[in-house]
Amino acid sequence: MKIKHSKYKNTGILFELLTRQITSDTISGGNNKALFILKKYFNSKSELLKEYKIYNALSTKKYKDESKATILVDTLVEAHSNLNKSRLRREKYNLIKELKSTYDLNDFFKAKITNYKVMASIFNITENKDASPLSIVETKVKLVEHIIKPLESIKKNIVIENYNNEDKNTRLLTQKILLEKFNNKYKGLGENQKVLLQEYVNAISNSPSLKTYINSEIKDVKKQLTKYSNTVTDQVIKIKINEAKNLIKPLCKKSFVHDDNVSNLLNYYELVNELKTIHG
Repeated sequence: MKIKHSKYKNTGILFELLTRQITSDTISGGNNKALFILKKYFNSKSELLKEYKIYNALSTKKYKDESKATILVDTLVEAHSNLNKSRLRREKYNLIKELKSTYDLNDFFKAKITNYKVMASIFNITENKDASPLSIVETKVKLVEHIIKPLESIKKNIVIENYNNEDKNTRLLTQKILLEKFNNKYKGLGENQKVLLQEYVNAISNSPSLKTYINSEIKDVKKQLTKYSNTVTDQVIKIKINEAKNLIKPLCKKSFVHDDNVSNLLNYYELVNELKTIHG
């Protein structure tokens, strides 16, 4: 069953994209507008926060027993029906309006959502007015199956849990130490390598702009390698440069950016930087 729904109206997706943007803004050191927006619209008095809690419970709660999972779905769907719908629509409209004035919505919403199908199912069973009775039943079955499905690869991260339980000052000190260690570890990187890492971190959501950036850099690296291949006199080095140039290829339209892609490009940067140092 294909569920037709709008990302713009899906509170679970909106919240996830905002939290990703907060991480990106924090690491880049810029003005953290996403954090301001999140605090403004997902506060203790907002209907959006109430709705997000329903999305979060349906997407993360796990039961081994099917009857308990069914009760959970029924209870939370009923809780959603009791939300102030007019206020919720107004809050969601204002949130989208502010996101539109702050970010490029095409890039913001083109992010790959790992649990997209689950979020779409929750939307269908709680908010989709056009959903047929059969569609609702099928969606409920899918949600129950999701809730009782055992966690295979998702393990409890003890380190993160302990970090979240610490007081604010301890967390700030931890962040400071981590940033200092990161800066010390990567202080020897070339400028092009630093920019690539910054783009990768800022893109967090695997947006099309990241792929476009990487492909443009691959094109530039090939150009640089071609230049040195034509000027280097050592035949062995010339052969190695040509081999490297033939191996690096742009990402195709349907592929996503993976860690290996970034790691490989960093290595090519290292090669180009070394050639610049030796041959100018």
